[in-house]
Amino acid sequence: MVGFLKIRENIWYEAIISAMADEKPYFTPLGFRVVNNVVKLRVYSSAKTSSLLAMNSEVVLNITDDPFLYFLSTFKEETGGIPKEEVGFIEGLPVLLKAYGYVIMRKKKVSQQERVVLFEYDIEKIIDNPSFYTSIEPYSRCRTFLIEMIIYASKIRDVSILPGTGDLLNSFKKSFDYSYEIVAKTCMGQAEIWLANRLKEMVSDWLRK
Repeated sequence: MVGFLKIRENIWYEAIISAMADEKPYFTPLGFRVVNNVVKLRVYSSAKTSSLLAMNSEVVLNITDDPFLYFLSTFKEETGGIPKEEVGFIEGLPVLLKAYGYVIMRKKKVSQQERVVLFEYDIEKIIDNPSFYTSIEPYSRCRTFLIEMIIYASKIRDVSILPGTGDLLNSFKKSFDYSYEIVAKTCMGQAEIWLANRLKEMVSDWLRK
């Protein structure tokens, strides 16, 4: 793997996966790990992402820790998704222009595991984004826990409409609230505070329904 991007084996990472859907770029966050140089993704079989991955032989992992990109790609209906001006293309595949780099992958194997589908990919190439060669920030608890808030907010949104999930919702809400506390202590920028409060409003709305 040439370049500054380093992806270690057997560690769960978060990225934003991208592919074409109905001739339009589609982005959504997804956890992944690499085992023996094979990328493994687990997706609920009922999710739109599962159908999208099934239809596309090549997809891209956009490597980023930008919470705003995770927010826009997670809550597409609420936000309108990723703006067109922030989307580029590499070899015909959509990518985020603000990502640190890109993992271009080709589908190798698909297997059903109860309610989830396991997708396995060979890594075709890893491409660094030269825009970030000199502008990578140190580790930030602010950004990390904003992304945690987004992850748990999406879980609350999806589970809140299901019957008999009170205990699970309480668990997700507890993790969401803890992440918010960390964000409130570590994020000093107005944009980050706005995002945290917006997520809190969205979660409150879903829990009231």
